[in-house]
Amino acid sequence: MLQPGAPAPPDYYRNNLLRVLRFVRTRHVDLLTPVDLHFMLAIEGISTAAQRLFARLIGRKGPLLRLDRIEYAEVQDAKAAIEELRAAGLVHLGADAPSEDLLRLLTRAELRTQFEAASGEGGPTTAFAGRTPANKPALIAAIAELCSKPDIRARVQGVSPWLTTAGGPSLQVAHLLFFGDSHRDFSVFVLEDLGRVRYEDYPLERNGRPFANRNELNAYLQARQLRELVRCLDAQPVLARPLAKALRERPAPPSRLERNTLNRALNRLGRRFERAGEVDEALACYAASTAHPARERQVRILRRMHKDAAAAALLEAMRQVPWDLEEAAFAERCPSASSVAGLGRRRPRVGPPLTVIELAAAPDGDIERFAMTMLTEGGGEVWHLENHLPRGLAALAFWDVLFAPVPGAFLHPYQDGPLDLFWDDFAKVRAPAIAAKKRRLADAEEFGRILRSTLAAKVGTANRLMSWRHFDAHLLERILTAVPHRQLLSLACHVINNPAAARTGFPDLLVINDGAYEFVEVKGPTDVLRPPQRIWFKFLTDNGFNARVLKFRVAKANAPPDGRRGGGK
Repeated sequence: MLQPGAPAPPDYYRNNLLRVLRFVRTRHVDLLTPVDLHFMLAIEGISTAAQRLFARLIGRKGPLLRLDRIEYAEVQDAKAAIEELRAAGLVHLGADAPSEDLLRLLTRAELRTQFEAASGEGGPTTAFAGRTPANKPALIAAIAELCSKPDIRARVQGVSPWLTTAGGPSLQVAHLLFFGDSHRDFSVFVLEDLGRVRYEDYPLERNGRPFANRNELNAYLQARQLRELVRCLDAQPVLARPLAKALRERPAPPSRLERNTLNRALNRLGRRFERAGEVDEALACYAASTAHPARERQVRILRRMHKDAAAAALLEAMRQVPWDLEEAAFAERCPSASSVAGLGRRRPRVGPPLTVIELAAAPDGDIERFAMTMLTEGGGEVWHLENHLPRGLAALAFWDVLFAPVPGAFLHPYQDGPLDLFWDDFAKVRAPAIAAKKRRLADAEEFGRILRSTLAAKVGTANRLMSWRHFDAHLLERILTAVPHRQLLSLACHVINNPAAARTGFPDLLVINDGAYEFVEVKGPTDVLRPPQRIWFKFLTDNGFNARVLKFRVAKANAPPDGRRGGGK
């Protein structure tokens, strides 16, 4: 266990590493190659001190690590531990590396000291002729151009030798099979061991794994490499077209994880082509994607190309079977697909109820807090919750659905929700469970009982839809009393049907006074509603919620002469 402000126990990082590797070997041994198994068993076979050091090294930013900066209290003889790791093939000493990586090992001061007199093509010369580059990256670039690689290597070696850790691909596989994606890491253990997080107890079934065999795992790893290359196109723009071709020609993904990865890469690449004016390449990328906003972007491009019939047909398909709420909202805003000639005209936008208040001067500080004070001057309560309110309601109402065993959703015991929570097909793969729970929640008394009992049993348990800092028993009781059951049920169902669309845009404030409630979005003088906020307001208006926009304006005579009015969000 960890104690706040105190050093971690000597075996803490070692135990976490071994926990992950042993879990992967037990649950996914059939997905591991002989190289993966050899690597994991090599770690098991070394001494405790060497294991402690290796667990620390893989957490360092590499790929090169200076030997003179490897020092940990729990490793008494670092030199002996390094030699043991080298003998086991878990680290490499003095590995070859690009000149730039070697130079990054040194501080700016060390770079100037070591390369003050460097050898150029014309023989020994002053390295920078009195014009030392202003920052470290520029200094590294200048040295790499001026000096030979053997010279750079020797000078860096003179300051400190270096090492690199081995087994990177096998570690990557272990990380993926345990954590599910690159956004989660060993910090999940830290939060739990500090007592800040308690994780839900859910079953980990073998048939719930994201990959059925090593071929599926390899296909996903390849897709992830392609996605990373798309992210790096600013440095290598020449790769854009080959990448697009490789992504479009991949066979149908066997796993949902791979499909989600490919869709993100295709949409990102399509947007890049679109901004560059390469509309044919953009359309091809979007057509290969099965995730929003691919079809929306196609419609926009087709309209700009005056291909109205094709745009109308695609819009009709979006209306019939929208991929998510954002796509449905876009299709609804566009003219009727039957009126091709009207495609160039926007439908008139009907805004939510609006209250405008003129102020003599812009309020100081946070405009939401200013609104909260104003709205409760005559009594009542107000909460600044934004999306924490609908997400929290959905978490309490559908807790068992969120943590139900779905293939590929739960990989390890330390998740705050299913891996696919914000994927487009989250609700689709859970449709029977969601429908069954909706039937239970349709009864008002049962609805209240389920939410109250879930809150009492789960308070403090990690759930990506729930912020316990914002949601407590008092708030729940006030909501259940003030807001009609029909509306609360529709709100929870709206979130669970598409959690990704519920992440942003809900009105800022909940105000309850004398048993009446309203949701209030606060806007400063220069603020306007964003698309996610318009989507939420359409839902609230269609379902009879009391919701409005509270807009503050500064009287023109009192506005600053430069036109800035302050008070913005």
